[in-house]
Parts: sequence; structure tokens; C-alpha cells
Amino acid sequence: MNPPNLSKPRILLVDDHPAIRKGLALLINQQKHFEVCGEASSVEEARRTASALKPDLMIVDLTLGKADGLELIRHLRHDEPNIPVLVLSMHDEQIYAPQALRAGARGYVMKQDAVYQIFTAIEEVLAGQVYLSEKMKRLSESADHHPDRN
Repeated sequence: MNPPNLSKPRILLVDDHPAIRKGLALLINQQKHFEVCGEASSVEEARRTASALKPDLMIVDLTLGKADGLELIRHLRHDEPNIPVLVLSMHDEQIYAPQALRAGARGYVMKQDAVYQIFTAIEEVLAGQVYLSEKMKRLSESADHHPDRN
């Protein structure tokens, strides 16, 4: 019988702000069940690092300097389809979460959300689920029950 896999899920952080990456890495590495395996600040660096490290999850900001995080997510869906992406962004989830999910992200969490929500999102995405805030779930359910009649 093989021993259980005791390794922690490895997370790659992608954000163009070093202070955000470092702070998030500190928070994640304090958790017993996750570890940050790398960081990237641009689309190109993120693609190279994802290919080299093969993380279990990528946390990606939508604004990466002059580049677009949605572009990165589309590339990753093609280049690294087995690496799930969780978006962590300051941009309004009502506008950007649907775009991120269409691009291939598995979840969307806002930077102003409570830290526990970020960890919940990480856990759900690693478990193969799609993470959306309660607000977005309610909006989605409301839209499902009341579609446009045009």
C-alpha cells in the first residue's frame, strides 16, 4: 500500500505588485495545507513559471502592468489546461467574474474580501469546484429564474 500524499498543494502567485505577492505569500504559507511555490509579475513570466513549476493552482490578478490577466488565463487554458486558475482582483466581480470564467478561470475573489474567503476560494477550486462569492451566486440564480424576455 502506498503512503498517503502528504505534500501541500503548490500555488503560483501572479500579480504585478510585489507587496501584494509577498503579503499573499505570507498569508498562504502560514496555512498548514498550502504553500506558495513561485511568483510572477507579467504574462510572459507567468507562462514560463507555470510551465517550469507545474503548480496545483495559480492565483492571477486581472491587471498585470500593461497586460491583461484575461489574456494570460486564455493562454493557460491552452498551454497548461490542468492548472486551475483563481482570479484575485480589485475589479468589480459583477463585470469581470463572468469574463474571467469564460476565459477559463475556475473562480473569482475580490482583493477587498475577507482573508477567509480567499482560503475558501482556494480550497473550492483545488477541489475541482467553481468559486463565486455569495453575491454572485445569488445574481446568477436570479438571472436563471428571470431571463430576459427579448
